[in-house]
Amino acid sequence: MKINRNIIKCAGFLLGLVIFVLILSYFFRRKDGLYVYDSLSVSVKTAAVRREPDNSLEVLFFGDSESYSSFSPKYLYSRYGYSSFVCGTAAQKVCDSYAILKDCFETQSPKVVVLEANCLFRELNEKESNDIVLNYLTDSVPLFANHVSWKRFARRMLPKSWDLKKQEQRGFIVRKDIKPYKGGKYMQKTNKKEKVSDDVSYYLEKIVALCGENDTEFILVSTPSAKNWSFKKHNGVEEWADSHGIAYVDLNLGKEVDINWSKDTKDGGDHLNYRGAKKVTNYIGKYFRDNFSLTDYREVPDYQY
Repeated sequence: MKINRNIIKCAGFLLGLVIFVLILSYFFRRKDGLYVYDSLSVSVKTAAVRREPDNSLEVLFFGDSESYSSFSPKYLYSRYGYSSFVCGTAAQKVCDSYAILKDCFETQSPKVVVLEANCLFRELNEKESNDIVLNYLTDSVPLFANHVSWKRFARRMLPKSWDLKKQEQRGFIVRKDIKPYKGGKYMQKTNKKEKVSDDVSYYLEKIVALCGENDTEFILVSTPSAKNWSFKKHNGVEEWADSHGIAYVDLNLGKEVDINWSKDTKDGGDHLNYRGAKKVTNYIGKYFRDNFSLTDYREVPDYQY
């Protein structure tokens, strides 16, 4: 009887824990009900943007690791005074870009949204995920996905300077390692296309529509990547952009940015290091200056942080 009583106590405890988690999950669930591929990354990124002062960001960058390796908000501010944030996450897919952007519009009013185009060739296929169990938990039990919500309460107890230090790079990752790209020319001109899939196009069109509703300009940019990019991908993105009236800038064509592949990449041509990122950021700053009306905040005291 003693053993049975212990089993009953254990089962009761587990049942109570499950009920407790489910109740908490009700309060921590995603309010928008959007499908996301990587719930955890989406939650962490939306929480990071919400820590920025409301309506303080005029430019938002999206995409996979190419985005947070190529666009430096801090350097962009130092050269042009523009306020920006990199909303890119590792292996980001367009459904996640859309979910993060939708959340951003609740606290920010960006004038420009930039999507790094490499993520357009990441198919929305759950079988490709390396975190199937984690994704299932974060989708099914929102408490796992939105743990950053209750962490905000604890963060309020910390000095304000702690938050600002964590946010210093605004989503960019500084990497100064150098590993040269030793391959040959990777942008071999061709008429062949690697088309943007219908599933990806569906979310791209939702992003374009969302930007339109908020009077925000939307552009596609391909940052230099000898390992990931090709002329076939360029043609596919250009075709999609032209058919939807979207501006597209491909920095792999060797005209806009002079990348030195022996010094400007951290991992043999996959991602740019800080040297390469400064070149891309400087170019994109000039592009913004020539095409949009953004604010130079360098003399505004509230933006000195």
